[in-house]
Amino acid sequence: MPRERRANIGRRTRHASQQQVYSRNLREERKNIIRENDRLRHRVSTRRSLASYNRLAFQYDPTANYSDDENLDIGRMTTIYRYCNAVKFKRETVGLCCASGKVKLDPLLTPPQPLKTLFDGSDPDSSHFLQHILEYNNCFRMTSFGANIIREGGFMPTCKIQGQIYHLHGSMVPTPDEPHQFLQIYFISSMVDQLNVRCNIQGAQQLKRRIIEQLQAFFHANNAVVNMFKTALERMPSDTHKFVIRADCTPTGEHVRRFNAPTVNDVAAIIVGDPTKSRDIVVQRRSNIMHRVNETHRLYDALQYPMIYWQGQDGYDITLKMVDPITGVSTNNKNLSAMNYYAYRIMIRTHEENVILKCGRLFQQFTVDMYVKVETERLAFIRFNQPKLRSENYIHLRDAIHSDGDVQNIGRLTILPSTYIGSPRHMHEYAQDAMTYVRNYGTPDLFITVTCNPKWTEIERELEPGQKPQDRHDIIARVFQQKLKVMMDVLTKYRVFGDTRCYMYSVEWQKRGLPHAHILIWLLNKLHSNEVDDIISAEIPDPVTDPRLHDIVTTQMVHGPCGALNPLSPCMADGKCTKRYPRPLVAETVTGNDGYPVYRRRSKEDNGRTIKVKVQNQEIEIGNEFIVPYCPLLSRIFETHANVESCHSAKSIKYLCKYVTKGSDMAVFGIASENVNDEISNFQMGRYVSTNEALWRLLSFQIHERYPTVVHLAVHLENGQRVYFTEANAAQRAERPPSTTLTSFFAMCEADPFAATLMYVEMPKYYTWNQSTKKFQRRKQGTPVPDWPQVFSTDALGRMYTVHPRNDECFYLRLLLVNVRGPKSFAHLKTVNGHQCQTYREACQLLGLLENDSHWDLTLADSVVSSNAYQIRTLFAIIITTCFPSQPIQLWNKYKDAICEDILHRLRIQTNNPDIQITDEIYNEGLILIEDQCLTIANKLLIEVGMIAPNRSMHDAFNQELNRELQYNVDTLQEFVRNNVPLLNEQQKQVYKTLMQAVDNNTGGLFFLDAPGGTGKTFVISLILATIRSRCDIALALASSGIAATLLDGGRTAHSALKLPLNLNTIDTPTCNISRSSAMGKLLMQCKLIVWDECTMAHKKSLEALNFTLKDLRRNNNIFGGLMILLAGDFRQTLPVVPRGTPADELNACLKASSLWNNVKTLSLTTNMRVQLQNDQSAAQFSKQLLDLGNGKVPVDATSGLITLTNDFCRFVDTQLVLIENVFPNISENYKNYAWLSQRAILAAKNNDVHALNFTIQSKIAGDLVTYKSVDSITNPDDVVNYPTEFLNSLEIPGFPPHNLQLKVGTVILILRNLNPPRLCNGTRLSVKRLMPNLIEATIINGKYAGENVCIPRIPMIPTDLPFDFKRLQFPVRLAFAMTINKSQGQSLSVCGINLENHCFSHGQLYVACSRVGKPSALFVLTSDQKNKNVVYQRALQ
Repeated sequence: MPRERRANIGRRTRHASQQQVYSRNLREERKNIIRENDRLRHRVSTRRSLASYNRLAFQYDPTANYSDDENLDIGRMTTIYRYCNAVKFKRETVGLCCASGKVKLDPLLTPPQPLKTLFDGSDPDSSHFLQHILEYNNCFRMTSFGANIIREGGFMPTCKIQGQIYHLHGSMVPTPDEPHQFLQIYFISSMVDQLNVRCNIQGAQQLKRRIIEQLQAFFHANNAVVNMFKTALERMPSDTHKFVIRADCTPTGEHVRRFNAPTVNDVAAIIVGDPTKSRDIVVQRRSNIMHRVNETHRLYDALQYPMIYWQGQDGYDITLKMVDPITGVSTNNKNLSAMNYYAYRIMIRTHEENVILKCGRLFQQFTVDMYVKVETERLAFIRFNQPKLRSENYIHLRDAIHSDGDVQNIGRLTILPSTYIGSPRHMHEYAQDAMTYVRNYGTPDLFITVTCNPKWTEIERELEPGQKPQDRHDIIARVFQQKLKVMMDVLTKYRVFGDTRCYMYSVEWQKRGLPHAHILIWLLNKLHSNEVDDIISAEIPDPVTDPRLHDIVTTQMVHGPCGALNPLSPCMADGKCTKRYPRPLVAETVTGNDGYPVYRRRSKEDNGRTIKVKVQNQEIEIGNEFIVPYCPLLSRIFETHANVESCHSAKSIKYLCKYVTKGSDMAVFGIASENVNDEISNFQMGRYVSTNEALWRLLSFQIHERYPTVVHLAVHLENGQRVYFTEANAAQRAERPPSTTLTSFFAMCEADPFAATLMYVEMPKYYTWNQSTKKFQRRKQGTPVPDWPQVFSTDALGRMYTVHPRNDECFYLRLLLVNVRGPKSFAHLKTVNGHQCQTYREACQLLGLLENDSHWDLTLADSVVSSNAYQIRTLFAIIITTCFPSQPIQLWNKYKDAICEDILHRLRIQTNNPDIQITDEIYNEGLILIEDQCLTIANKLLIEVGMIAPNRSMHDAFNQELNRELQYNVDTLQEFVRNNVPLLNEQQKQVYKTLMQAVDNNTGGLFFLDAPGGTGKTFVISLILATIRSRCDIALALASSGIAATLLDGGRTAHSALKLPLNLNTIDTPTCNISRSSAMGKLLMQCKLIVWDECTMAHKKSLEALNFTLKDLRRNNNIFGGLMILLAGDFRQTLPVVPRGTPADELNACLKASSLWNNVKTLSLTTNMRVQLQNDQSAAQFSKQLLDLGNGKVPVDATSGLITLTNDFCRFVDTQLVLIENVFPNISENYKNYAWLSQRAILAAKNNDVHALNFTIQSKIAGDLVTYKSVDSITNPDDVVNYPTEFLNSLEIPGFPPHNLQLKVGTVILILRNLNPPRLCNGTRLSVKRLMPNLIEATIINGKYAGENVCIPRIPMIPTDLPFDFKRLQFPVRLAFAMTINKSQGQSLSVCGINLENHCFSHGQLYVACSRVGKPSALFVLTSDQKNKNVVYQRALQ
């Protein structure tokens, strides 16, 4: 009987009187136990408001008592259900126990002696009996138990079954010389002989003979099945006779749904050959053949589990009916399912002793056995009904009906559907649904794994006296299900991490049988890397300030230990921990290469704490290296193992979405199929089923849960939809096929104007799919859509089924559905600009949705119309070096005349002969010029990109880099030096003198010029470069950003010039991709000086790569191979960008963290030249305020962590529109003024703010909006179905153009790649001059090449930090009226606006933004209450 539960005295409840009666009848000893638990756990109950939970995880308080909140208390099992008197938790569903009164079964009676005292503990051997009850049951079972049983030991033993379970019965009498077994033992004439045989059964040696003898007499006296077999044996005249036990027999005069012990009337003797039903048990008198007992036979349970069915009662039978909950009369139209039957059987009820729940290990096996029976019943239904239900493409069914009307051989048998929980299709669909969330909401923020704690008070207080948690997996399952509900409420309803956008979870089972849930959470406000330490810890808590959390973490969150401390740990494989413990000890949280943070785990020497644990009876000391990451708040609330991980990296997408939906472990084995039409792929799943999972499934608890809903949308060719039919309705289905979501979408677009504005995947947001009518219907609830009366939107998402590219036409149809709004038919989809295409592929091609060589042909064709020969030649060089066309020679042959037109024109002028025609020599000169550009762009010869090589010496080709650095006009440079050296102030003169002396001495060295904005850094660097170049020596000008590179004569970005790898963060020892024989290699060997401007943005590994490469090239082991390096910058500005990095990541990537920094010699410029030259006192004050801002000296509010910007620092504005008007006044007219455009921009900390500002500003410019959609593709064919096109389109990757690029003529854009340095560098700003279908013509508006027109093609771009091979073909540009603060570094502006609605989040961002201008009157700031966050890492300034 269950323990005492509160009677809800004083509460208005329907069942109060029932509960009071129940409590009075409880045994006194159980009351005492509950009173003791209440005394030990007496706490003051509290109830927090929902608002107080908002972002509570970020404000964890060690002194708060979180677990006592009534909101989080699942209560006790005190609710008594009115129909069946089942006892439940207050939040458990109504139909959990008896399907809302539709199931009504007779109770299993309390057994008499000796079973009664053995079960209730009054027998002296009761403890021994319950411990070995499985073995005792095996002594008396009448059928064998066929299965691969896996016994999981440890502190939570459980029963686990692999594959199918089957019970086998033999004959009544064994064949000669065969031992008696199972049923046959009951017919040994001597009771003593019977006892001896039972005592010698395998596994019975540890059993007590007295108990076996008592039970033997008990079953002979009380078990009707035994007596039935005895009677049957007496009636068998010979060994050739058999007898049958009918599967569905109901004794005469008894109610059809009563469960009675079998009688002699149930047995019929038959002769061999008499007909029997497939589910009947047919027993032969003597035979050596074992026969399988059908799972749905009414005696299936009683034959195997005599300890439970001690009377031999009937078990589940498929002929049982449900009852009317009001009248109690059975319904003839609704059979009782096995799941409902066993859910009823395992419930706790008032005034009823449930012997099943007292059986310990036998209960474990029984529940697994019965759940497998339920699954067998479901599979049998699918298999037995397949001959009746066939499916075929509609067009094939129609053709077959029209040809001969024979439907016998049409169609394929239906498959194991995705609705079958746990099937491969079911798991795959959930994984794809998770990818749908990623497509719409980005990567998840948190990955949480919560595991059941068997020591929860809620579990222990519901146990019977003497029971342990492993004896009652039903309570474990029910408590965990309730706790999981509370967990999801805490995460979503109470918003402890902030507002939740969507979530999904999946429940699985450990090897030891305990349930655990994997939860993915998408937050409305994405979790930033510098917030990770606020909510996640991987360290041992302080036992003094937070003793409760210390206890929880040290008992629940310690992995292993394993590794060298415990090589025998279960997690060890091949000498390594499969979970990668012990983890490295680090002082600060940083981002790992796998997308997960490497959490702070301080060592003992760094004040990290340690604990002592026992391993193999030895006490050892361990530290933070074995702590599983956890959230202090969740651990305190739930007091269990709750692993919390931050997972916002795109690298973790596929792993998480598949891991959270991977399902249970399973073994797969092939089964031959005679039916070639059987689409059940000849595979049977042999899953591992544990006790707890079996109970979870029998109680119909959810395995998966998610929000919002994902509606699956069909994709099929015209007349290619799948039609389900029977022989009877095949003709009707051929005449009128049912609608699909796709055909209904077409019909809605035709009839409903609003639907005609939608994409296919957007339909579920505004429409519901009526499964019965097969039509979309407008939603009647939700958020009203502006300007569309009676239209409502919801959070529902649509997902089209994926199609493999090998199914080509259907794949292209799907691609059109992703890109075309409101199609009214299949024909409409194939119509492009009034032309109806023959195929969907052709339509995709015309819409520019496919990548092939014709695209480059069309691009060059567009350029020929409007561009000069130099621009066409540059464009051709860009295409062949970055786009890799398959036949570049054909492109050359087609456009070589246009490419060489300027060369021909020059010759005609030089020779004064207008009749000169183009020759091979002219073509060769054109090829030489193209090759020079290819060497500049990609360091490749023409022959390396598939082109024909020009007629030139190889030495000449590789000298282009040298020639480029030696082509400066010496006279001009010398004059520049003479005129400007006298203009240097004292500080600048000292810097100039020191650096030039080092160059003249040729001693090399590493110098750093520390120069805040306005101190004349660029002027001094330009003078040094000019001085060296005027001597015909080589000085290489590099910069970390494209903008900074354009400000230096001959400047280029460090990444492109030095051939640095893109993924510096993930390479331990990167090197420059430069060989001694390459052009850049020869240049570096002869170079006198390398200037690296804006060096503070560079990753330390880039400088280390340059050092390693120069040592190798120059055959010199001195630092940088003896070459002088001048670094210039300001460490108050932003540090290297580490994707999703933490502050520790940025500091670790900073140049000062490199060992090379120990060799640096620092020079400084502090005098602000803007103040001196302009004589503006406001500029002087502004300069001082900027330095205070950059040095972190502006006072910070201790409560909010924000600084206050003063009125004399800038001009404040109230709205985005006012900000735009101040920075870009009258832009509708001024956008044509390139000089005006180049001197102003709006900056923001986050990309989302930048995109919104750009869209608003562009809308103010007159003209048509031209849309360019990228072509996104997966290069690995195996990944195509995992990453559909619309998912790739949704990816917003830093540094990549958007999928949907919208531009106007006059729009300011920013180049995102080094297309043709130094003209077209990453960061170059341009104004759009002309928009063509395959080409953008634009004018450079900043830097040395301002005013030049350039042609920009689409290029393929491949990210390096994704877990799959993805390529985007798009114009490498973004709108640039507004830009991120990081992108603006190095650029000076006349007018600057800053949108600080979202606070700055990284070191130096606010300083960089404000220092783009030189006086406060030119700085316009949008912020709340003049406050913002000023992030300054003092370590970077030291």
